[in-house]
Amino acid sequence: MSKFLVILTGSPRGGLKTWNSLFKNIIDPLNADLAICFGNKFLEKDNSLLVKKATHDWTFEEPNNWSTYYQDNYSKKAIDFLISGSDYGMAGGIDDNTGSGAIVSALKDIIYKNHIKIVEDYDFVIHTRADQYYVDKLPEIKDNEILIPSGEDYFGICDRFILFHSKFAKNYFSLCNFLENAQDKNLAPDFVTPESVLLSHLKNENLYSNVKRIDRFNFTVTLKNEHTRWRVAKYNLYLKNLMIKYPDEFLDSMENLRKKYGFYRFLLKDIVLALNFYYLVLRKVLGKLKKLFS
Repeated sequence: MSKFLVILTGSPRGGLKTWNSLFKNIIDPLNADLAICFGNKFLEKDNSLLVKKATHDWTFEEPNNWSTYYQDNYSKKAIDFLISGSDYGMAGGIDDNTGSGAIVSALKDIIYKNHIKIVEDYDFVIHTRADQYYVDKLPEIKDNEILIPSGEDYFGICDRFILFHSKFAKNYFSLCNFLENAQDKNLAPDFVTPESVLLSHLKNENLYSNVKRIDRFNFTVTLKNEHTRWRVAKYNLYLKNLMIKYPDEFLDSMENLRKKYGFYRFLLKDIVLALNFYYLVLRKVLGKLKKLFS
C-alpha cells in the first residue's frame, strides 16, 4: 500500500495536459494512490483518465442546490454563515450565488463523514483540485508539517493545495463543524472567504502552528470555454491549449523554478512554459511602462 493519498475534489477540470503534470510531478514520484471526490455533473469521457487512474472512486450524485446538503446535515446556522460570505464566493453552490465555497466545504464533509477511515490508513494526504498544473516535484515533508504553497491567501490561507500527515485528517476535514459553530463561538473572520474560513478552522483545530509555507510550484488553469463558477480566465498558455486563471500564480511558480534550477535547466524542463513565462513578464513590464508614460 502506498504511503501517500492524493485526493481531488471539486470538478474534473483542466484537461489531460494538466492531469499529466499531476502524475509526472506528484503521483508518480510519490507512488501515491489517487482518490476522486466529484459530483457526477461533469463526469464524461473527456475526463475518464482520472476515473481510470483512481484507486478510490468517491463520485456521487451532485445536488442541484447545495443548500439541500446543509439542510440534511446541519442547522440553519451553517447556511447563514455561508451566505454571510456571498460577496466573496463563500456561498457558491447555494441558490444562485457565485463561487464554490459551499461546495468545497461540503466536499470536505463528505470525506469526513464517509471516507475518513480510508484516508487515515495512509501516512500522508494531499488534498487538491483537478485544475492545478504542476511544474515541479514536492519538497520533503516531516510528520508534523502541513505544507501549503505561498500566495493567493485572500484574507486567509490558500486552499488549492495542502499536504499533511493523516493524523491531522479528521481535524482538517471537519470544516463543516466549524461553519456550524463559528458565529456562536465568535470564530468568524472579518471577511468570510473560503481562504479566511480555512485559516480560522486551522487555528481553531490547533493546526495552524504546523503550517509551513513552501515555494509555489502549481497554478490554476482551465480549458477554453470550460465551465467555471468564479473567475473567467483571460490569459492564454500558448502551445498548451490552456488558459491561466491567476497570472501571479503562474509567474510565481515559474520564477521559483527558474531560481531553483538556473536559466538553462529552467528552459530544458519545459521550454513552452518558459517562453510563456518570459512573454508574460515582458507584457507586465510593458504595461507598467505604458501607465508610467500615459
